[in-house]
Amino acid sequence: MVLVKVENVLFDEENAAGIVLLTDEKGKRILPIWVGLFEARAILMKLRDYHFPRPLTHDLMKNIILQLNATVDHVLIHEIKDNTFYAKIFIAVGESNATISIDSRPSDAIALALCANAKIYINEEVFSYSYDKEEFIRQQQLESIKHYLKENKDIEKIKH
Repeated sequence: MVLVKVENVLFDEENAAGIVLLTDEKGKRILPIWVGLFEARAILMKLRDYHFPRPLTHDLMKNIILQLNATVDHVLIHEIKDNTFYAKIFIAVGESNATISIDSRPSDAIALALCANAKIYINEEVFSYSYDKEEFIRQQQLESIKHYLKENKDIEKIKH
């Protein structure tokens, strides 16, 4: 298992999705995971330590787990199948700390891990789909420039 952290959350306007960027401990590799816009927003708010006056869904989940005398031990993104990532939330229950796992979408698992200060892991095989971080950033910058140029070209056509 590879221990990762949430590096950032980007928004893909073209596909109306969020992209959670997970990096390894050394910060050399990056794995982007596309998630829904609402889930991306929740993760970004937790990442920026923004607090709402009332609990959001992931805060509620954490509070329920704590009230049941349990803790979020860690989450694991364990599989990718047909371009879909799969995750599990591992919960330590009671005084014995017996661990149970619960199937989850990666976005929910990541948001809950951030709420509960739990570690996030990725299976080695899944992390093999990661990119060199510097190369990924360069590629994203090129895509942004291409998108910007295309939009401006389209605007110029409309003006004339």
